[in-house]
Amino acid sequence: MNTEDIMEEIKNENEQSADSNEQNFEFITETIKERPINKRKVILKSVFTAVLAVAFGVIACFTFVSLYPIFNEWLHPVDNTKVVTLEPAEDEPDEVKIEENGDGNNGDKVSLISDINKGDDADGVSENEIDTDSEDDGEVKEPAQDGTDGNVQVPEIVTRVVETVEKDLELEDYSKLYQQFGEVAREAGRAMVTVTGVSANTDWFMNVYENKHVCAGLIVAENGKEMLILTRTSVISTADSIAVTFCDGARYDASMKKSDPNTDMSIIAVNLARLSEETKEACKLAELGSTKSSSIDGMPVIAIGDPLGVAGAMAMGQITSHTSVRDMTDTNASILTTDIYGSSNASGVIINMSGRVLGIITQDGASIDAKNLIRGYAISDIKDKLEKLSNGQEIAYLGIVGTDVTEEAAEDYGVPMGAYVRQVVIDSPAMEAGIQNGDVIVKLGTTDVKSFADYKDAMLKCQPEDLMMVTVKRMGREEYVELSYEIELGKLSE
Repeated sequence: MNTEDIMEEIKNENEQSADSNEQNFEFITETIKERPINKRKVILKSVFTAVLAVAFGVIACFTFVSLYPIFNEWLHPVDNTKVVTLEPAEDEPDEVKIEENGDGNNGDKVSLISDINKGDDADGVSENEIDTDSEDDGEVKEPAQDGTDGNVQVPEIVTRVVETVEKDLELEDYSKLYQQFGEVAREAGRAMVTVTGVSANTDWFMNVYENKHVCAGLIVAENGKEMLILTRTSVISTADSIAVTFCDGARYDASMKKSDPNTDMSIIAVNLARLSEETKEACKLAELGSTKSSSIDGMPVIAIGDPLGVAGAMAMGQITSHTSVRDMTDTNASILTTDIYGSSNASGVIINMSGRVLGIITQDGASIDAKNLIRGYAISDIKDKLEKLSNGQEIAYLGIVGTDVTEEAAEDYGVPMGAYVRQVVIDSPAMEAGIQNGDVIVKLGTTDVKSFADYKDAMLKCQPEDLMMVTVKRMGREEYVELSYEIELGKLSE
């Protein structure tokens, strides 16, 4: 028998074995049916589960209500420690005044310091800010119950508790409130002076007579040799002599220092050596507030100086808007408007209820229907310029009137971010160099310019006759192209 026959035989045996297995196990084939659902048992089980859930919830609520007071007292014990509240001393101002940067004896550079609160609060100091640096290392001594002196440790965090009491206001309360307003105005008025510009002329009959122009001034700084006063340029620009009358009635001669034609503001100086000790004690330096906060609208304010055409007058009201902006050559400034009805030729300052200066009164540019409403330059927008004038520095001049590039213009028209040139002043360095209306200034020297505020800050750091590389972007046929101009800056003058 060969191999093929053997393999064929094995195959036949396997087939017979498979058929035999199928026949042997046919008897265990069966069909499995599912048990029918007992609806009654399912309903009873569901009802029983729901009853147990309700019972568990009721027991849990009862347990929580019963044990909550015990656990609350255990986790949060009542602290009966006495809290001592420290009130700032009346003779210690809560804001740094305008002060000098130097030894005060050599006419060093002065620095105007006004933004005390980093949060840009309009009042300058946070309500919960308390100075704990004292000579007693934060301890307040008060009599002990046994008659001896005891020490009470001041906690690091002091909670101010205000008790509200309902009371019907009487006329006496109304009178006291206005007396407090008057005290704020009188204290801030110590930094105010009256500036008189005197010029001599002759009439047709060769008789000599004097012209006097008067406005309010503000004591802004001292440099060790001079007392520096902010006043209106138009009052003293043509005067033969300048006189300053302080709050105590003393009168002294003054000299012109520097002026800003944009804002009609000048700094004049009075020799400190000539001032009497009485006058030095009577007057004080102005305290500057902050107008960077968006919540100053509606803030109650007081106008002092010469808001009503009478020297030493005061008027009360509130700030109605601070969004108006006055565009000027190479700069701009926000305008604070109030509902105070005053003189169309008013001068002085706008202060808050803490006596800090928020605005320098100006009626220039007022609309005809609102020419008697007091308005002023926001102090935060002109502080740096006042500091430069106080240091006797000239203001650099490029000669453009500009504004910010809005996000809509950047997105819809592809205008690059920077200082948009709305107008080029005639015969200015910018015009002579070739800068045009519609250009966008993107760089001054090595300083990137992303907004008009960046342009203002960069220009304030410059000096006249500085050689400045000005980079602009100008609209071409299809897109903005970059151009650079080397310009010698001029001096801003009348």
